[in-house]
Amino acid sequence: MGLKPDLHAFKKWGQNFITDPAMLDKLVRTVNPQTTDTMIEIGPGAGALTRLFAPRVKQLHAIEIDPRMGEYLEPIQAEVSSFTFEHLDFLKWTPPKVLGDFRLMGNIPYYITSALILQAFEHHERIRDVHFLMQKEVGKRLVAPHGSKQYGILSVYAALFAKTEYLFDISRHVFYPIPDVDSCFVRFSFDGDLPVSPEIEPQLRQVVRTSFNQRRKTLRNSLKIILKEHPSIEDKFDLNLRPEQLSPLEFLKLTQLIFNL
Repeated sequence: MGLKPDLHAFKKWGQNFITDPAMLDKLVRTVNPQTTDTMIEIGPGAGALTRLFAPRVKQLHAIEIDPRMGEYLEPIQAEVSSFTFEHLDFLKWTPPKVLGDFRLMGNIPYYITSALILQAFEHHERIRDVHFLMQKEVGKRLVAPHGSKQYGILSVYAALFAKTEYLFDISRHVFYPIPDVDSCFVRFSFDGDLPVSPEIEPQLRQVVRTSFNQRRKTLRNSLKIILKEHPSIEDKFDLNLRPEQLSPLEFLKLTQLIFNL
């Protein structure tokens, strides 16, 4: 089923529908769905990707905020027994235990890209991998090296919580309506040995966020409130550095020193 001529894309939900068959096929080939996979799709919209993925996997559950999209998704559900969907804001969704481990994918809204990525990282112990179609600028930030202007909170998280791959660019012209920016396709994998343990994860998030929220200040100043609650680490770490000067692993080391972990 194609998009109906009178379908109005809502800016409040960041809707841009993929309409190019060649790009849809490339996305499917890149994700490489398997018959044993349980997948979650964020924002299926009119189901262009859903129709291609649903018959290829064990289970596909889609989460769509726009109730109008039921008109497109209900026929897929009727045709493919492995497909289900619900109308919900993904940021308010918690994966049920019965779902088990899963793969996550989506053409995600630009305005909440960071929030969706961070939520995915919060559930990384249950997710095998994530494939997100996102704004090119955000994708570049994810793989930015420390010391660069693009380096920030997402760069650190992407390096420490996942194996992050910038896969390829996507032209704005494969979407309807055509957005003002180009996009990219990014993969996060969680099947390797990651350096962040569950015990240190909350403290690491606190240190990274606090540091970059005042990125022009030195660590001594930006982390003042946190540092004063713990024994001094002046002789173990250079607190005159600014956050963009620290590699992801140095942020991990800093957190371990502050909290004696």
